[in-house]
Amino acid sequence: MYVALIVLYILLVLVMIVVVLIQEPRTGGGLGIAFGGGVENVIGVKTAPTFFTNLTIGLGVAFGVMAFILSMMSGAGTASTSVVAREAGKGTVYKVLQELQRQAPPAQGGAVAPAKPTQPTPQQGK
Repeated sequence: MYVALIVLYILLVLVMIVVVLIQEPRTGGGLGIAFGGGVENVIGVKTAPTFFTNLTIGLGVAFGVMAFILSMMSGAGTASTSVVAREAGKGTVYKVLQELQRQAPPAQGGAVAPAKPTQPTPQQGK
């Protein structure tokens, strides 16, 4: 069913592209307003919505609803935690780091190996 919805979604997108491209452009809109043209749009003269305008609105709503449905369906079987959080909970990350430290070659060329932490000794006489 998920694959069928994806195919339907792609068809919806293609139809929406065609409908938007078929529409007749509004006169004086777009960049014409920025350069002094299209005063009737700024003042508020409205035109009646055409069939293609209403169809575009309907396709846009369908696009949003289907996108929401598909996102809910795709996330239904996944875990809510990240991979790093799950692996850290198992201790796997810590084990991998320890293994990498064991496999690391010894320091060469005068490099000093990092000091190991030591336990403080209690001082006597104070």
